[in-house]
Amino acid sequence: MPTAPTFPPRIASRTALTWLLLCVGVAVADEPLGLADGWKMSALGGARFSIRGTGDRNNPLRRQLREPFQGAELFVQFRFQYAAAGLDEPSEGEGAGEFFVLWMDAVDGGDQASHHGGVPNVGIHVADGKNRLMVRYLASEQQFSNVEVVGDREYQVVVRLAKSQPADDHAFDRLAMWVDPLPHQLASPAAEATSKRGVTTIRWLGFATGKKTEKTDTIHVSDVRVATTWREILGLPSTVSPDPLQAPPAPPPVVRTIDFTTHVYPILKDHCLACHAGADAESGVRLDALDEVLNQVAPRDAKASHLISLVRSQDERQQMPPPGADRTPLSSEQIETLETWIDEGLAWDERLLPTPIPRTDHWAFQPIARPQVPVVKNSAWVRTPVDAFVARQHQRTGVTPAPLAPVNTLSRRLALDITGLPLDQSRRLPEMIDAEEPPDSEDAGGPSVGDSPTDKIHEHADALVEQLLGSVAYGERWGRHWLDLARWAESNGYQHNRSRPHAWRYRDYVVRSFQQDKPFDRFVLEQLAGDELPYADEHLIATGFLAAARYSGNELDHEIQRNDILVDVVNTTGQALLGITLECAQCHTHKFDPLSIRDYYRLQAFFTPGQPGNVVLQRETADTHEFIESRWQMFDAVHARLAASRRAKGYPEPVLVIPKSVFGAMKGAERAMFQRLEDEIARMPQAWGWTASANSPSGVAVAPHEMRWPLPRLRPGQAPPKTYLRIRGDVKSVGPEVQPGWPAVFGETPNQLDKPRTALARWITTAENPLTARVWVNRLWQWHFGTGLVETSGDFGTQGASPSHPELLDWLACELIESGWSTKHVQRLILRSNTFRQASTFSPENHALDPDNKTLWRWQPRRLEAEAIRDQMLAVAGLLDATSGGPSVPQSQTPSSQRRSIYLRQERDRLPESMTAFDSPAAVASCSRRRVSTVSLQPLYLLNSPFMQTVAAALAKRVRDVATSSTEQVVATFEITLSRMPDPDELARATQFLNDNSLDAFCLVMINLNEFLYTN
Repeated sequence: MPTAPTFPPRIASRTALTWLLLCVGVAVADEPLGLADGWKMSALGGARFSIRGTGDRNNPLRRQLREPFQGAELFVQFRFQYAAAGLDEPSEGEGAGEFFVLWMDAVDGGDQASHHGGVPNVGIHVADGKNRLMVRYLASEQQFSNVEVVGDREYQVVVRLAKSQPADDHAFDRLAMWVDPLPHQLASPAAEATSKRGVTTIRWLGFATGKKTEKTDTIHVSDVRVATTWREILGLPSTVSPDPLQAPPAPPPVVRTIDFTTHVYPILKDHCLACHAGADAESGVRLDALDEVLNQVAPRDAKASHLISLVRSQDERQQMPPPGADRTPLSSEQIETLETWIDEGLAWDERLLPTPIPRTDHWAFQPIARPQVPVVKNSAWVRTPVDAFVARQHQRTGVTPAPLAPVNTLSRRLALDITGLPLDQSRRLPEMIDAEEPPDSEDAGGPSVGDSPTDKIHEHADALVEQLLGSVAYGERWGRHWLDLARWAESNGYQHNRSRPHAWRYRDYVVRSFQQDKPFDRFVLEQLAGDELPYADEHLIATGFLAAARYSGNELDHEIQRNDILVDVVNTTGQALLGITLECAQCHTHKFDPLSIRDYYRLQAFFTPGQPGNVVLQRETADTHEFIESRWQMFDAVHARLAASRRAKGYPEPVLVIPKSVFGAMKGAERAMFQRLEDEIARMPQAWGWTASANSPSGVAVAPHEMRWPLPRLRPGQAPPKTYLRIRGDVKSVGPEVQPGWPAVFGETPNQLDKPRTALARWITTAENPLTARVWVNRLWQWHFGTGLVETSGDFGTQGASPSHPELLDWLACELIESGWSTKHVQRLILRSNTFRQASTFSPENHALDPDNKTLWRWQPRRLEAEAIRDQMLAVAGLLDATSGGPSVPQSQTPSSQRRSIYLRQERDRLPESMTAFDSPAAVASCSRRRVSTVSLQPLYLLNSPFMQTVAAALAKRVRDVATSSTEQVVATFEITLSRMPDPDELARATQFLNDNSLDAFCLVMINLNEFLYTN
């Protein structure tokens, strides 16, 4: 072993200290400041650092520094564990309790030296009837921490000995101690002491026992280290500056030699604009608007521009202007002017050729005006104004509405429609259980004013509506509808599809919002701008709407990675809230709707400053930011160290280091500390949400998330990235910078928006935007009836369907707004109407006039969606676990889980088989309306899957518990599964089947019936 060099004390104080080795006779590393080789031990000390008491003062373990230390600050660490068998409680009597300290002194003094009277001591002593960790210079002035020593528990103790005046001859007059410290706790020691009599030089460290330390006591000491910095004593790497957030590169500055007005406009005016200007420009190519010109050129690259290739072409089929007697081709000088203009950045004069503001007379973009409720001939049929609008269409078409549905049919319909679960038997109308025939037609639709069967049905149904709308199950059912629109899932999607373990909180937020009838405008505001609102956990959780975007962990280019997320957010916001398709405008001005490419990127600018991540809830949680920042400091330092190592080995640039490699490259002490930080952060309540570097309330912290190539993290105070128009949708083809703004067709956006997404959310739900209210009431109608008043519920543009009842749509939209955006208010109008309560009775006469039931002359049965099918199965079998909220059921437990389907883990492209079999969306994009397929896998699953066999067996047991004979079991099974009695023919055939087969088999048949799987 080489001999360690020696240094003058002043130099030694500024250099790194070696770790104290734990075994006698092993040499220390060759560092300037450290401990001399070998501990000097008393005979009773023990060679393995298992210290035993002597019942008197004793120094069983001590060691000398390599050089005397007189610097400004010295850190010492040690770990100890007091064996529980020998640990006395002070309450056990006089003399009970323990004493054990680390001392730091200029001299050794021998086995029995007291090392007191100005010598710093750190360790265990008695205070307030407890064995507590303390610091002291004098026994009369010891300062205790709140840490009580517990037997058999290991403690990490860090000590700082410092001089208030950094001079060699000045005393170490400040003593501080930390117990199990974390990197950010330097300013928060567990105990501190000061003294004017402290020693001026430290050469020896030692551990001492006292009269309270009996011979049967054992104290284990390990990991003794010394250092001159806080980070070094904790085994932390040096801090580094992390890479800044990668913003889209700004266009390089140019010296302009071409003036648009003087040089370019005359060329366009004389040779181009006659054909290529205005909304009806030839071939759809406009050269009188900058946004349209951008799609014909490659800014700053004339040679790659389509426009230049056309004006230079010698092919008469492509040449521009087209050859002809009345057209003059461009001269070489004119072409060079255009090329220079493009290379210099495509300067434009908005006053001369302003960007056109789209105009439209399309119905969906017109202001909403409240229609008058029509007066109709069949006024007796009208229960709510909804019926009046529907009856007018009946009257115009010549159809007659179907009669009121039987009570049991209507009760089951309401239960399945509102909650997605079958009706609790106790909520049915007992005296009408056998009333399967509908009331007489002349009494089928009048208001509930008497005691007729019709009145009783409506009275029962009205009460049932209120009960069901107030249930948790309502929030779960209708929350699931919204989650389709929000393309919510608990994984990132793409190839790696990493998990989002905290995404479930957004699902629960949505469920609560529906259950509580949160005003829809507030619902929108919280989801688009929750992080800009005054702090509340719920506000941050609500931003899960934005954060639900897919997120590629295999994309190395962060600009592409972020843009893909932003595109997802813009498209979803457009479809879910506005009911318009924005995707086309990502690359070019919309071919059909009044939406330009500039509109698209102005909408994107609202979201550019933010990104998804694990936002930490409960802002008052102590040390949240410090934990996270300490974790990142360690990560960044090791990342930089690993990258430098790879670079030195000749790795090509850029040197790529994944997070998993960073953790693998950590050394023992720093890995242990890093894991402690990870564990502390993991215990913090988090939600997968959206936050921005600017405009978010102070105090919002973002925890790390697992990702192979994560987005660069946002930092407080950093300038938000700018937004540029992307030519032809290419993220690398940067056009002009744009500012946040809503589509120009809806009016001008204010220039200054302090909280941009808050302004966007408020605009979305104001009178200036006629789409949102129409779109939302149409979605409610669709989810109640299966088809919206506008069949294309995700496309209110010119290519979408026209409303079947336009005045009803606008009347409902006005009701929504004037009720304070109450979703349940609109639903009550629908659910209390005779339109909703019709039977599904078929009429050949009506069918001949309206074969598609556009006028709603009868109830249209429809198949339940995947979640309701599974949930209803569990409910009728008596297996359903109605526990609401909380983390989702892991995929490994899904086959055996009995919770509602909304609580099964929803991973993109890995949905439970019961969901995929019945057309549950994969959450790749916003889903406005689920498709309904009929494929062979569905009956195979319903007949043969283990889940169905389990349900059938449980249902059979439930039936056996209430019925014994075959006839009774048939009746009970019908009542449980279909909420009705069997008719005589059904009873006879079912009884015969049951006599020939098992009850399990009969139950399986019943839950495979269309009547069970459909809402009637």
